[in-house]
Amino acid sequence: MQDSDKTTNATPPRIQINKENTMSIIQYEPVHIGDFSSFIENLVSKTKSKRFRAGFMKKADDFKKSGKYVYRTGKFDFKYRKTWKQTDGTMYKRKGKARTTKSEDYLLAHDLVKKAPRNISYQRLLWISVGKKIWGVSQFRLADEHIRLYVLNPTKYSQLKNLLIGNLDGSTMQ
Repeated sequence: MQDSDKTTNATPPRIQINKENTMSIIQYEPVHIGDFSSFIENLVSKTKSKRFRAGFMKKADDFKKSGKYVYRTGKFDFKYRKTWKQTDGTMYKRKGKARTTKSEDYLLAHDLVKKAPRNISYQRLLWISVGKKIWGVSQFRLADEHIRLYVLNPTKYSQLKNLLIGNLDGSTMQ
């Protein structure tokens, strides 16, 4: 963990009695302060396989005309490859150019199915699965554009099949 990354420990829930003599339970959750990209990289690096799955909205092929997004899932890792074998069997070599996207806005990962690097927008990231744990990702921008709040909602691993087929609310089980 870096010096700028801090995590607070969760404390047990506290019971509070309101003026109307009603009880409410206040739940404290751990808070991570720092760069979201480094948090995800640390989360993935703790696993043995160093791989993760993600679901996100990507721009459609005709995005400039339609302005639509398409739901996409995939298996990814953070390994930097200079050369790799493409799906058609040819070898691809990196051109040596610098990254064109900001690391605080995009997650750069290698797609293990399509065998090519992908930029995944943190704004359109819907869920991430590392090991046998799944988290739904919600992002909130505060008044300042540089301050963002990401909320990771734990989801049951049994919902992975629904997430992979695009059923994000989990209403129908297959």
